[in-house]
Amino acid sequence: MFQAIGKNIVTILNDSVNFRNANGLHKVFPVIIPQGTGYPATTYEIMNVSNFMSKGSSLNSCNVSIRIACFADSYITTYNQSKATVEALDLTTTTYTEDGVSYTAKFRFEGLDDEYFKSAEKFYKNVIFDCLIIKN
Repeated sequence: MFQAIGKNIVTILNDSVNFRNANGLHKVFPVIIPQGTGYPATTYEIMNVSNFMSKGSSLNSCNVSIRIACFADSYITTYNQSKATVEALDLTTTTYTEDGVSYTAKFRFEGLDDEYFKSAEKFYKNVIFDCLIIKN
């Protein structure tokens, strides 16, 4: 269920003109940025999965937190990446199929960190979304 939602996150972000302008195209990765990739770049991570099981023990829906981490060489670029991330994903609904099962995912902006961290001369900012995934 989570492999396809990750691909949808990448597609939604790459389809956003503001996000592409802030981050660049094809620079969104699951969990880690590959070695040799230039900044700015973005990662996503699916966390805090909360399952709701039906009486028949089949998954009807679940809630997940999605952490989008925006990395860049400068403060302003990281700010623009995170702002564009919220604009692209907040209140977005997408339908996808994985393993022959159709799902609908609904994204809602939950929060972001207020601190900009400087580690190895790179800035990053975490943007957190709540995502309700419903089996169709």
